Amino acid sequence: MSESLRLATMHLHPKDLKVLGSLLELAGGRNGISWELVDGRQADAFLIDVDNAEGQQAWRELESGTSPVIALTGQRDFHAWLVLRKPLRSQVVFRTLERVVTELENPLDIDNWPSLEFGDSGALPLAEHLRCQTWDQPVLISGDGVSDLVIDPGAGVWYFSGSDPELTRLLRRQFMSEDGRILSSADLLHNTNGLEQRNLAALKWRAGLALSSRALHPDLAGSVEFMMPQVPMQALSDTSFSRQARSLIQQPLSVRGLIEASQVEPGDVASFLNASYICGYLLLHRAPG
Repeated sequence: MSESLRLATMHLHPKDLKVLGSLLELAGGRNGISWELVDGRQADAFLIDVDNAEGQQAWRELESGTSPVIALTGQRDFHAWLVLRKPLRSQVVFRTLERVVTELENPLDIDNWPSLEFGDSGALPLAEHLRCQTWDQPVLISGDGVSDLVIDPGAGVWYFSGSDPELTRLLRRQFMSEDGRILSSADLLHNTNGLEQRNLAALKWRAGLALSSRALHPDLAGSVEFMMPQVPMQALSDTSFSRQARSLIQQPLSVRGLIEASQVEPGDVASFLNASYICGYLLLHRAPG
């Protein structure tokens, strides 16, 4: 039996409301969840058109509450934790509603941000190995059906012949330090022949982003304020990341302060802080006690 959740819509154009109703009917209990469109403020989640003054006011009032609030907008530069762009598209709507269900099942408390747990086995994400400089010699990492990854920390470069999805899978795995097979000079030349040499900072950034979109590195959790001396090159192509970097250049900020100052989605903040920390771009100040 599917669980029924109530989605309250506010200030939607009749056309958008009709499209949304059709999509929810088409979904028909997708992933065991069915959605009922309701009016008023008694609902499990809210969808608000923020392209009018009344909608923006309602969004501001409800966004700070405990129920997930989705902003519906045609504005490209409107940033919210949960946002749908016009026109409504089925797969985007379904993915956003799946995020809402996740929020309902695991509500995120901005003042008590969840922390990543690496465990006691010694296995760590590649990001953490790179941050801790586990390897001081060239290493090869392989397995799980992905192409070999070669890292040369001394030269500050890496090599990979696989696809981007393969790299993403590899970055989400955890490794023991011995999983990095030490390469001799001859082995290094053999395993990188014909491959593009890439800057290691780019791999650190990708690995940091892959850590989590909801949880912070354990060193960043708790009563910590962050600063940044300059905008990282990797952040320049992303509006959310560059906005956060500029906020941190101006003054030290907590996670909540960064969200409020940069006006970006909390998930983007976690990703940005994790990646910046792995790359060594963050300055941290932890309150005593």
